[in-house]
Amino acid sequence: MSARVQLLAASAVGVLAPTLLAGCGSSHPVKPAATSAPAPPTTTTAAPASTGQAGIQKIRHVIVIEQENRSFDSYFGTYPGADGIPTRNGHFSVCIPDPARGACATPHHDPSLVNGGGPHNSVPAQRDINGGKMDGFVTESEQRGGRGCGGALTVCSPSSPPDVMGYHDAREIPNYWTYAKSFVLDDHMFEPNASWSLPAHLYTVSGWSARCAIPADPASCTSDIELGGFRGAQITGRAGSPSPAGATAYSGPPAQRPLKPLGQCLIAHGVPRGPAGFPDRLAPNFPAARALCRTLRAAGRQRPVPDRYAWTDLTYLLHNAAVSWGYFISQGGQPDCADGNANCTGTPLRVGTPSIWNPLPSFTTVKQDGQLGNVQDVSRFIADARAGTLPSVSWVVPDQRHSEHPPANIADGQAYVTNLINAVMRGPDWGSTAIFLTWDDWGGFYDHVAPPVVDANGYGLRVPSIVISPYARRGFIDHQTLSFDAFNKFIEDDFLNGRRIDPKTDGRPDPRPDVRENASVLGNLVKDFDFTQTPRPPLTLSLSPPPGPASTPGGVH
Repeated sequence: MSARVQLLAASAVGVLAPTLLAGCGSSHPVKPAATSAPAPPTTTTAAPASTGQAGIQKIRHVIVIEQENRSFDSYFGTYPGADGIPTRNGHFSVCIPDPARGACATPHHDPSLVNGGGPHNSVPAQRDINGGKMDGFVTESEQRGGRGCGGALTVCSPSSPPDVMGYHDAREIPNYWTYAKSFVLDDHMFEPNASWSLPAHLYTVSGWSARCAIPADPASCTSDIELGGFRGAQITGRAGSPSPAGATAYSGPPAQRPLKPLGQCLIAHGVPRGPAGFPDRLAPNFPAARALCRTLRAAGRQRPVPDRYAWTDLTYLLHNAAVSWGYFISQGGQPDCADGNANCTGTPLRVGTPSIWNPLPSFTTVKQDGQLGNVQDVSRFIADARAGTLPSVSWVVPDQRHSEHPPANIADGQAYVTNLINAVMRGPDWGSTAIFLTWDDWGGFYDHVAPPVVDANGYGLRVPSIVISPYARRGFIDHQTLSFDAFNKFIEDDFLNGRRIDPKTDGRPDPRPDVRENASVLGNLVKDFDFTQTPRPPLTLSLSPPPGPASTPGGVH
């Protein structure tokens, strides 16, 4: 853990991971600055582009880049023209409860590139939203074990000041602001589920998050946005047995008694040990800590479980239509425990290993279709981008260091994303590509917009989203209500003639509660494009850009 944390604290101008360096060869030198200047942003209520949906087939390559754990307001809360942090007379008008200080907390600029965030599973999501008041963020982050990261860094310590009310702007993330000004910023993109990373990634590739009672049987699946396919026994061990097997024979100091993951989590969340060394069930905070920790599964114990995800995913439809796809992974580490916090040992992120950011190897369809090999290292994505051999659909996920998931350095994440986009822009496929850049969940950071309710699973909180394409509208802010379901909808409209992941029509029925792409509230990303315009030239950016200008409070409320 300590070595991993030291890496996270490294500067973005330092040496990047080998997979990132794969895109920085001498035949494609990194340009020191943008090749063209961004235009001032425009804003509208997202009236349709003049061509409607007819021009969507000009897009032959869709790329979804999914980073980690940032709310919209934490990255674009002061972006001109966006629905940002509320203001009055040029000052922020938000002040939410801060119980530890006995006061209220206001938004503030945070110059730090390393943050702690807050808890981000389903329980904190509901408490952050608080019936639409959107005022639980600081309270949640001040709970013992309430940071959104683990490790030895100060920001991850429960005693450090909360940073969930902090926001960044072009001073810390200049390239992201440049992309927003040059292309399209979606300011009402919501996580598809009100929970953490694993269910979000499941929704990204399948439009659902569930748990299946019978391996490979889609009819046995039921909605589950917390455990995301895990069984209780895989998470907490046998009920009522917090100690390891044979623990009754333990004769060492009670304070050093080994515990199962559930017991470890209880201690991490402030439950004291009793006389025998077990978590004290009479402690006042025991019930609340137990409720939270019952979702915890120590990441170091994760094992591949074949056919865990038996319901139908998007790759099934793509395979049947002979549409190529790839899921590209920056192999390294991932941070989350199964409760959205990081109070456990990190687990490796590998191409062939099912994990919270890499769920496709556990989908029955991927195995049955013989497409496990489509999950590849990100170096293959960069090579394909250079060669003009990108698949029709690509999903790209990072490792912990480049993920922006606290406590990862956000400059490292921005450099990684910029390198991916530069590789596409320099390659032959740029003229027919749409890149959707987003973040998987809010990471415990403040956002002021209450999410719409489309079903029992979501939506979750608002996250940043940028659309980058030679056909993307210039400097456009899209105010449509969107979620990751809109990515699937765009892919289905582009490559599948509008066929949906629909139990009634896809030939592989499952009991999902609804067809998310057909939700009446869901907007259409095609409105972010103008297919009549001359394709835009590339806008390659530096991996180590200088800070941009400071922003000021204000936006559409």
